[in-house]
Amino acid sequence: MTVSTPATAGGVPTPGVRAGTLHQLALNLLRRYALDAGRPPPAVADHRYRTVQGLVGDPDVASAVDSEIGWAKANCLTVSSYPEAARAAGRPAVISIDQVVGAFGDYEASLQRRRMLDLDDLLLRAAELLHDDRDFAERMQWRYRHLSVDEFQDVNPAQFKLLLALAGSRLDLCAVGDPNQAIYGWNGADPRLLNRLPDLVPGLVVVRLDHNHRSSPQVVAAAAAALGASTTAPPRSMGRDGPMPVVTAYDSDVAEAEGVVALLADRSAEGMRWADQAVLARTHDQLSVVRQALARAGIPHRMAPGPEAAPARGGSAAEADAVELATFHRAKGLEWTSVCVVGVEDGFVPIIYAESGTARDEERRLLYVALTRASRDLHCSWSRTRAMGRGQAVERQPSPWLAAVARVSRTGLGRTTPRDAGRRIAEIRAGLTT
Repeated sequence: MTVSTPATAGGVPTPGVRAGTLHQLALNLLRRYALDAGRPPPAVADHRYRTVQGLVGDPDVASAVDSEIGWAKANCLTVSSYPEAARAAGRPAVISIDQVVGAFGDYEASLQRRRMLDLDDLLLRAAELLHDDRDFAERMQWRYRHLSVDEFQDVNPAQFKLLLALAGSRLDLCAVGDPNQAIYGWNGADPRLLNRLPDLVPGLVVVRLDHNHRSSPQVVAAAAAALGASTTAPPRSMGRDGPMPVVTAYDSDVAEAEGVVALLADRSAEGMRWADQAVLARTHDQLSVVRQALARAGIPHRMAPGPEAAPARGGSAAEADAVELATFHRAKGLEWTSVCVVGVEDGFVPIIYAESGTARDEERRLLYVALTRASRDLHCSWSRTRAMGRGQAVERQPSPWLAAVARVSRTGLGRTTPRDAGRRIAEIRAGLTT
């Protein structure tokens, strides 16, 4: 989302076009109000999970409570209004509502004692301030006269409340979004807002972007097959033809990782940079096996930066040229020439706790997002057995959506011996020193 403004060292917005997150926007508004009133700026608490863990002890419970507090605040809920809304939404899946309420109340009391706000409080407090102080609202609405919001399908009710308060009666808003890439409903985002926007903003002109300029027709066909029926048809590819996507079944997760290494080495031998290749998985644990195989082969690799990360400065060309690893969520907004999507198995895609129809639909959109990160080469794979828990090999089944992808793809051979990856890497390193 790109609506906010960078602040000066004193925390005051500067003139000009401002870009940033909605949380930054909210913080800047609160800082501006405090400065005008001669008050200290708001203190922001970091690491909600750490605070919650200190209150509840158990790390798994703390993680679940942290998620529920985030979901509650994203939906403008308080400790008292959370239970009814949580029951209606079928939350939470891991712990009881009573556990959440107790920890939620303790967490809010902790913030009050320290006179701090957390990141989600910034959105709510800024929206309330604009609503309650008409003079301040008018000055800020004059300052922020035109609002442009990217990834609007991921906006949550608290963020939308802030946008409406800042826009005021003018509602000068440009919103860009793709319903097929709505993947944060679990965290409070409401993709329905994008579809309802023409009704919520009178006079809004809808411009449909029906062309995909990133991915080849073959990649788009595979991604569309994974998506299945959708109320919004995915964009048509305007790119050049590329190779057919490949779907491969491996006997084990180790064999899958070694097969991916072979594919990466083959692409490198053909002249493709390591940094133009990526390995994506639904969970971090799935990526750990791939990371180990890459390390054994001596292939440079790194975790992909999030789309909001600033470009890295400095560093050598060797450091920059590395295969990137990312979860499906982290890959959102990024792209590579060649992408290997691994572990496309039932229980991961969709994730095992996605039980409702809404949750499964979101998981399907998440797979679509992962597949469309490739511009030319796409390889999907799954493993017949995978080390789970304490390392015990467990039989696996392919994702229920992989068959549709396979119908518009070709079947891989599962080769696990790369073309002398070590020699190729030695050549690359030698070239960097000349």
